[in-house]
Amino acid sequence: MKAWRINELGHPSTALTFEDVPDPVPGPGEARVRVLASTINFADILLCQGIYQDRPGVPLTPGLETFGVVEAVGDGVDLALGTRVGSMAALPSGGFAEKALIRCPAALVFPEDVAPAHATVLHSTYQTSHVGLFHRGSLQAGEWILIHAGAGGVGSAAVQLARNAGARVIATAGSEAKTARCEVLGAHHAINYRTSDLYAEVMRITDGYGVDVVYDPVGGAVVEPSRRLLAFEGRYLVIGFAGGGIPSFPGNHVLVKNYAVVGVHWGYYGLKDRRPIDAAHADLLRMYRAGDIAPLVTEAVPLSGIPSVLERLEGRAIEGRAVLVTDE
Repeated sequence: MKAWRINELGHPSTALTFEDVPDPVPGPGEARVRVLASTINFADILLCQGIYQDRPGVPLTPGLETFGVVEAVGDGVDLALGTRVGSMAALPSGGFAEKALIRCPAALVFPEDVAPAHATVLHSTYQTSHVGLFHRGSLQAGEWILIHAGAGGVGSAAVQLARNAGARVIATAGSEAKTARCEVLGAHHAINYRTSDLYAEVMRITDGYGVDVVYDPVGGAVVEPSRRLLAFEGRYLVIGFAGGGIPSFPGNHVLVKNYAVVGVHWGYYGLKDRRPIDAAHADLLRMYRAGDIAPLVTEAVPLSGIPSVLERLEGRAIEGRAVLVTDE
């Protein structure tokens, strides 16, 4: 089979090679799928360099999240052959390949009426936002929420889900085109963080109240103004660090303002507690079929297109989600 490989850790622009490799063999708790779609993430760039939280070593095929048809299973797996499933990849056999291994504890079955490109995004991107907003963040109708990178992958999902839940949504993005996209997705207000004073603008919009929830997949420079914007009993959801800086929160500020810093490591639920995943899956399928949410897949590329997408993703030149899509 064909696969993108990292044989020596490094930046994907130089370390990725396109190779013929043997079909991976599933171990206990794993299945092999014929890949139909894989989400292309900023985290895959970190994975190639060995600086992501999962460090499986080399040789490595990146592609952390994938969707496909089950064609072989390991011990302890009860998925039937031919089942359409989305899951986290069982590294080092990731989804940037014709075939991949998946972790079955986190696998979700998708019906035929969900297109592969949408299924891989609903599995990972929307699951992260749903579990983060509602299971971890306890977002309620009428609350103010600040969503960073609102035109990006998880951010665009969060905007749609928060608006659908009746929250008052403020989204940030780095260009006028992206703020316009946030508004189309459902944000009540969109702020260009490059040209506006984030703190002052949010306080103006909320009449000095601030926000009840911060949804932050960026980290870095947005943390300081965002934590200051939290209202009484606010929740700061730590989703990721696309901005490059891993934040620290001063304990005295957390105490005085009485807010919570909440981690959202969605992938861990497959190992620890599937109930939030299964509840979110049922709700997401309901909303998808009702037309309440629409995955923002802005690019669908063949396997050969992976390197160029990773380059543009790192340069923040992609809105929504870019997805690898193969011929079924």
